[in-house]
Amino acid sequence: MVEERYSSGMKILLYIVSFLVPVAGIIIGVIYMGKEDEESKALGKTCLIIAIVAFVLVCCCVAISFGASFVPLLMEGNF
Repeated sequence: MVEERYSSGMKILLYIVSFLVPVAGIIIGVIYMGKEDEESKALGKTCLIIAIVAFVLVCCCVAISFGASFVPLLMEGNF
């Protein structure tokens, strides 16, 4: 039987941190991908992917919010 190096709770915690704080997720991902065992590499890759997806979502939300702020100006003809 193969013993897991990281508990399910720790993995979930790292995934949540990676999503809520994408910069931390990128750092966590790089650190764990640099380790030798396959479980650490997989954990790091998953954290990195989650962080990148969260970063892209934040950028999209900011762009939509910024674009939506110009709609009233366009409707009034002041732009």
